[in-house]
Amino acid sequence: MPTGIVLFSWDTKLGSQIDVKFPMELHVSEELVNKICMTFAYSDDFSQEELIETSYKELLLLSYCDKTRVPKVGYEIITLFLGAKESIEISSFKTQLTKFAREVFNQPVDKRNEIFLERAVIFYKKESSGKILILGRAGTGKTSIKKIVFEGLDPKDLLYNPLEPTRGISPSVYSWLDLKIGLFDSSGQELSYLLENEDDQEHILAFDNNDYIIYIFDYTGWLENKDEILREISKIRKIIDVRGYSTQLILFFHKIDLVMEKTFDNLKKELESAFQNPLYYTSIHPDKIYGLYNAFYEILSEKSQETSNLKRILDSQLIDFSKTMFFLTNLNDSIIVQSMTKDFDTLMINHSHKLITQIIKTFELMAKKEKVNHVIISSLSGLNIILNNINFTLFGLKNLICISESLSANKLIWIVGQIKQKFRDHLHFKKEV
Repeated sequence: MPTGIVLFSWDTKLGSQIDVKFPMELHVSEELVNKICMTFAYSDDFSQEELIETSYKELLLLSYCDKTRVPKVGYEIITLFLGAKESIEISSFKTQLTKFAREVFNQPVDKRNEIFLERAVIFYKKESSGKILILGRAGTGKTSIKKIVFEGLDPKDLLYNPLEPTRGISPSVYSWLDLKIGLFDSSGQELSYLLENEDDQEHILAFDNNDYIIYIFDYTGWLENKDEILREISKIRKIIDVRGYSTQLILFFHKIDLVMEKTFDNLKKELESAFQNPLYYTSIHPDKIYGLYNAFYEILSEKSQETSNLKRILDSQLIDFSKTMFFLTNLNDSIIVQSMTKDFDTLMINHSHKLITQIIKTFELMAKKEKVNHVIISSLSGLNIILNNINFTLFGLKNLICISESLSANKLIWIVGQIKQKFRDHLHFKKEV
């Protein structure tokens, strides 16, 4: 695994200087930088690019310099710091570094550091995996949540046509950007047996090696069986603690569309005083479903490096604006990346998301048949929403949605173009490497 990557240059007056490095806390001595520069200076052949392999203490260094540029701009070098030579595939890192360096040095000087940091994570990228166990009583909506978030089923269909109950433990594997998610959906009817019989094979299969356990309970169940729900959550905590699992327990208070608005604040206070675990308020009702998508976005983004990469692109477009939010959806219409300014009115999210879900099927049909690029929704109050079909299906990306109270529709169209170009550059680079 690389320990770092550095771009540095040589100034005839100042000597060697580091322009940018990743990670930021990486320490590189001036002596080492000078040594790397000297390895390229030994040869006065300026007819081609060079990639030199050297050693330093316990590290292997791969350094790239396009020497055809030296007479014009001086020595500009990118060095990749690797672990012990015998434990890594040198040839693949050489190929990666050459492509990376060419891409970086082809950028304008004022953009080079930004692109370097944006793409340096490629050297650390590996496909991650995660396991999620979903627990809860019968009828709380566990399987419906799985079908909507990970399989793209229409929530309205499931509101009026409930699924058959799950029997036993149903395992599935899904892709989420760079993650492979093993999701175990359990039977509500067998919850008590699963919690009490710790030596049972099904119990061991369910609880071993989970990254997350999501316990789902709903409004009706809380009113009628509060003490039993508290006991079940306590039992799950005990299993995690006794077995020494590094599993995170997360709670979903589901079907919040059934809660009267005037009682919701008091209910939240009650729930949040009862639990120390992360707690999400969810529903599959179109008016409230954003909370469900957002819950999985927050949970899975912790494990996904690619989420961080794409979010960095969205964040970079928000720096100079106010009251604006962007989010990106996958092929199942789940929100996988989002970014918003600090002053964005979060009360507007559900309303905006409902508008979007109402038109999304029509828009996708138009995008496919009539090559429509985007749809704009503008209100008299100055709210503008753009739904853009980015269509990076190879990478599992579908729609980019921009919501703003401060930006005109034309400005949003321009920003969408900027974001898409950055996505395109990032994803093309990812594919090439």
